[in-house]
Amino acid sequence: MERRKGIWETAQGSVGYNVEEGEWIRITDYSGTDTEVRIPEEIEGLPVRIIAKKTFLSRKQLRKAVLPVTIEEIGDWAFAYCTNLESVWLPKKKMKLGSRIVMECPNVRWIYAYGTEPGRGDAGGKQAGGKDRDSQCAALLAAGAGMLDTEYLMDPAEAGSESWIRKWDARMNAVMAEEDSEGYTKMILCGEEDYGSSLEEFVKNKRKGKVRLALLRLMNPIGLQKDTEDRLREYLVSHTKGCDTEESWEVVLKEYGHKKEYYGKFAEIGCVTEANFDAMLVDMPSEYAEMKAFLIRYKAEQMESRDFFDGLSL
Repeated sequence: MERRKGIWETAQGSVGYNVEEGEWIRITDYSGTDTEVRIPEEIEGLPVRIIAKKTFLSRKQLRKAVLPVTIEEIGDWAFAYCTNLESVWLPKKKMKLGSRIVMECPNVRWIYAYGTEPGRGDAGGKQAGGKDRDSQCAALLAAGAGMLDTEYLMDPAEAGSESWIRKWDARMNAVMAEEDSEGYTKMILCGEEDYGSSLEEFVKNKRKGKVRLALLRLMNPIGLQKDTEDRLREYLVSHTKGCDTEESWEVVLKEYGHKKEYYGKFAEIGCVTEANFDAMLVDMPSEYAEMKAFLIRYKAEQMESRDFFDGLSL
């Protein structure tokens, strides 16, 4: 079998590859400090077909990776531990995908499944939530591999289809329905400390994970059934400020306090009330001035005006 090694230079690094059988290219490794890497369809006039196992492992600077339509296989852990990776672009077709290709990539928010124009991102037109269909699919595809940790959802060929959305929501519903203490005993027996040593801390973090998942699905409502939407909203409302547990408010404030789309959705679904409004303002530090201004305006427009007109009907 003919195999010859080569190097393809990027803006701030280099990609190693093998020429296989004199006919196609296997990407084998990467070194450098690029924040964005776009693998070409061809190198030396030959199609790039495989991204090998661990090719981009632990590349902390990498934020975006675009793979070509010629790709047929991505190896195990290809992008694992790329802790600042935000988006991956894959061709929308059947291919062989290895295990945990974005393992321990906490910032991956989008895995786009594109046609023949990587970066297009607006082919589906605007959908519910004000986002295009491609962006919503990308968010769900990334969450399927990350939040839901479910490899069968990592399917760019099927992403966005009715059957794929049903599978995605079925998995989400199963996660949301889990007992908050489920997994604690196993964690202790295995000596893991990811959620802290106490059951109370474990349960609290489990609820925060559900809050993040519910928010993400509501922010990307493509194909979302009404009954599922209602359950997600009810979950968030049941853990807002002033409830026995306040994980919805804690997550929105500490993790999404600078993102209007999130705290706007939080208010819209009913998590901001006259009863908890003042306590929320007290919780908000000075750096969240925009969020505070939004909530004050929201109260004036949605609560005080309603009270005024309710009074006229007495």
